[in-house]
Amino acid sequence: MIDPLRSELSVVIGRVSTEDGDRILETLASLDEQQGERICEVVLADRLGGAVSAEIARRYPHVKIIPCDPGMALPEMRTIALEASTAAIVAVTEDHCVPAPGWIGQILSAFESRPDVVAVGGCVENGVHDTGFDWATFLCEYSFFSPPVAEGETQILPGMNVAYRRSALAAVPRARLVEGFWETTVHPLLLAAGGRFESRNAIKMFHCKKFSVSLFTAQRFVYSRYFAGIRFGRGDVAKRLVATAASVALPPLLLWRMTKAASAKGLNKEFGRALPALAMLVVVWAFGEMVGYIAGPGDALARIE
Repeated sequence: MIDPLRSELSVVIGRVSTEDGDRILETLASLDEQQGERICEVVLADRLGGAVSAEIARRYPHVKIIPCDPGMALPEMRTIALEASTAAIVAVTEDHCVPAPGWIGQILSAFESRPDVVAVGGCVENGVHDTGFDWATFLCEYSFFSPPVAEGETQILPGMNVAYRRSALAAVPRARLVEGFWETTVHPLLLAAGGRFESRNAIKMFHCKKFSVSLFTAQRFVYSRYFAGIRFGRGDVAKRLVATAASVALPPLLLWRMTKAASAKGLNKEFGRALPALAMLVVVWAFGEMVGYIAGPGDALARIE
């Protein structure tokens, strides 16, 4: 039995995936296999319940499961899990991501060797690549973080493969923790306060979600709407109109960025397989931003998984 009082690392996860929902069992298995001299606790905020939650409770009784309202947004779930955790270092991942062997130790070693950093993270490798669409869903989100990433000090860390000093998060107002994804709401605050981030390839996470075309397309739309919807205040009509017009240029710009990132990571072949789907997804991305600029975020944040 894992003693949470001995935990050096807390891992907080929100269970939200309506597809490939049992992937969380692989996440927990990987974390369990890494328990040894370095111990981590796992706190799971769960808005789904059901058979998978029951299986988690049966296999991993040491995991702290916090039932959440079905309509609760993921950032609030993460915040609740953070508040229920105890360790001085807090890692965040997602319910379809599988830590590479040694992930726990690499995170703790990074903080121990760099007492001046407030957050560490690493690379993200595609763990589901049967089809071109599998590659499209990965490259659309994580082409920049595909290995290798630049080692050392950085200002950009992946939101699902990141760990923080609890003391740094404690200085962030709760309203900022719950209002959006921490890479966009919390990271700028930490950097503005003089905090330093460290990136290491040894801190590796496998992204393993098998999306259907319909789910990923819908998720790409709602995330883009959320992102655009919160960029400007409601009174910034002129800025919203300009951004809406500029969104027309997004598809070729996004494809160019993805092409450049894939080439830099040696993924040209994989990018070629993904290109037909990516061409469709960047159009959805642009349309989502247009809607966000015009109509605001709506309930997009609560729909993101």
